[in-house]
Amino acid sequence: MKSQVNIEAIKAFLPVNEPFTREVVRGFFARKGEELTEENLKVRVNRLKSKGVIVNVGRGWYKINNKKIFEPKISTSLKKLITSVKKGFPFLNYVLWSTAWLNELATLQLFRNVFIIEVEAGSEEAIFSTVKESFPFKTFLDPNENEWSNYMAEREENIIIKTMVSESPKENYKGIKIARLEKILVDLYCDKLWKTIFSAELKNMYTEACTNYVLNFSTLLSYSARRGKREEIWNYIKALEVLDKSTIDLIER
Repeated sequence: MKSQVNIEAIKAFLPVNEPFTREVVRGFFARKGEELTEENLKVRVNRLKSKGVIVNVGRGWYKINNKKIFEPKISTSLKKLITSVKKGFPFLNYVLWSTAWLNELATLQLFRNVFIIEVEAGSEEAIFSTVKESFPFKTFLDPNENEWSNYMAEREENIIIKTMVSESPKENYKGIKIARLEKILVDLYCDKLWKTIFSAELKNMYTEACTNYVLNFSTLLSYSARRGKREEIWNYIKALEVLDKSTIDLIER
């Protein structure tokens, strides 16, 4: 009960619609007579984040969380796929995601699923050969739009092996290194294949994600810069008119 009271008290103290730094969190505990060291403050902030009370909206900036956290479903087939890959390559640096996760963002449900395994440069061929042995008719190495139209579009399930962009936003989720939502959104915008497949839904996906899901825009725009599309994607997001002014001002400082 005490923990719940503290959380409600913190939420009442913090700004409702404005971003804040962790110094504001320090101020809450100072009012209670607790002088926190930098390390203790870091622990308290991380605890609030882990409980979903606050979320990052930029580097060193936070907001009270009133949005959903992206927690995609890890299907049985996806688990089997990555388990088989990790068995042969236990030290592989990879990031994984599935187009089925986009159903949370899309207006129309997607009936064809693609598993994407991105791996560090130089290991693509080896991973492709290993996966193709188990899934010979639905595994493709960095296909283009023509390959999608000719060989993949009618299949209910496909597997794509791609080269991972360095510093791709990812997280360890249920024992699997998955792409963060920020990365998926940027890739949908940048990759010709995804633009071909999801062109009709791209605006809806961005609008849903920016309106209803927790996003770290510093992470999203940093990765956008690595893809050479920072200003273009930021202008695209602003044109949706779903972000509050305080968030936009924070990013553009």
